[in-house]
Amino acid sequence: MGLSQYCTMFSLSPASLALLSLTSLLAPSLAFAQASGCGKSPSITPGDFKNFTTSEGRQYRVWLPTNYDSSKATPLILSYHGANRDISHQVALDQLTHPRFNKDHIVVYLQGLAPDGSTDTKWEGAPKCNSNDIKFTSDVLDAVTGDLCVDEKRIYATGKSQGGGFVGRLACDPGLSSRIAAFAPVSGAYYIKEISNEADCHPESVKVPCNAARADIPVMAFHGGADHTIEYHGAFRSGACLPDVSSWARQWAVRDGLDGTPANSSIPKSDNGVNMRYGGGLVTLVYDGDNIGHDWPSTAENDDNKGQRLAAFNASSRIMDFFRDHRLP
Repeated sequence: MGLSQYCTMFSLSPASLALLSLTSLLAPSLAFAQASGCGKSPSITPGDFKNFTTSEGRQYRVWLPTNYDSSKATPLILSYHGANRDISHQVALDQLTHPRFNKDHIVVYLQGLAPDGSTDTKWEGAPKCNSNDIKFTSDVLDAVTGDLCVDEKRIYATGKSQGGGFVGRLACDPGLSSRIAAFAPVSGAYYIKEISNEADCHPESVKVPCNAARADIPVMAFHGGADHTIEYHGAFRSGACLPDVSSWARQWAVRDGLDGTPANSSIPKSDNGVNMRYGGGLVTLVYDGDNIGHDWPSTAENDDNKGQRLAAFNASSRIMDFFRDHRLP
């Protein structure tokens, strides 16, 4: 039966015809946002964790929010631990499975590899690391979106230290930068291994290699002025060059076609903390404060601050707000 016959039979008004046409046009984009796992019964109890292993033996852990509904597309966060750490440490540190911060996003924690059977876990891009964590991340996303009802326009990535540096690499990867909507590294170690000679390392001007697939990538980074592990102003460390963090953020602003001068605002009750916002916040660098070290900023005690360097804000709250503001087109 043709459309004209269908419309005649049911006497659709011009307004109804317009709505029918609009719905037909929107249907493909709405379907694209939902993963193939929609409609499947999850193997994870909502509100709980489950460990998984890829076909190549890589480990990851998935947490489902208590309100997970297999018929509704749910946003997802990838979280990466720091060097020499593991999934359990990151779960306790980022608190993204705590209802105070997150009640409606799936969270996937990925496990870095330790070379030669050591306990020194690392992420791709860091010195002395040869693992293919870009592929690992892609494999995990393929598996999770195949099993769960994920909103594929609202996939996000965050991580601490080396994990944060790897989040920066994800944002620059031509494949995953088109698959992940927004990025939030914390105390990131943005190693540039291509510069292996200290004399060639100029943190304030070194160019960060990047091959992002789009020019509108949302990035929110956090870094403390008392970070003496990954210095805010950059350094030559472990045989690689670390950029000045403010230069790293400015380069993101330029890539996104934004003005290279940020709009700055003070962070209330902090020790000279500053929000540096480019393009209305599309790219944001949060200078945690002069007193914050190599930490995941928190107003409560955590394994980083030991209860002695409490921040004026919770990075987890700001990350969740940032993620909620962004999605893939």
